[in-house]
Amino acid sequence: MVYESFKHVDPDAFHDNEITLHDCTADKISFENGVLLFYLPDGFWVTPHHKDNTFGKIVRTDASVVSFCVEDINDIIVRVFTKNTWCRRQKARVEYLHMNELIDAVNSGKRTLEFITQYRSYNEQMWHCVIHSKKKPYYAECQIHLPETDATFLWNELRPDRAW
Repeated sequence: MVYESFKHVDPDAFHDNEITLHDCTADKISFENGVLLFYLPDGFWVTPHHKDNTFGKIVRTDASVVSFCVEDINDIIVRVFTKNTWCRRQKARVEYLHMNELIDAVNSGKRTLEFITQYRSYNEQMWHCVIHSKKKPYYAECQIHLPETDATFLWNELRPDRAW
């Protein structure tokens, strides 16, 4: 299992101001046995509030993984916002992707997923993200809605050379 290959396995305590995924990019996603995994080759940010961060700055980790326990992949909603020009007016259009489509797009290397902001309510969490592409359109904003679940952050080392 992926958990055993990391030194640090930090359960999400509502982040407790210790870890953030802001501006972190996933280049691989998997869903297996009720676990959704985002692979972050450049890691995520660990704040000075975290017990293992002694650098006094917000610091990146090395390659890391974030996992979410989700019983059914069909419980995940992915909304992609695209712009459509009609009669010289730009209008936003919302398209729904099945999570498997997003997984396939990212795992094929055609797309990456950048996390921007997280919002939580009593029954779900929503991630505002950007899907990046190598072709036009180069990016599209999206929302990933997960049923209320805690994240687990998996990482090995902090990178003091990658401070915020």
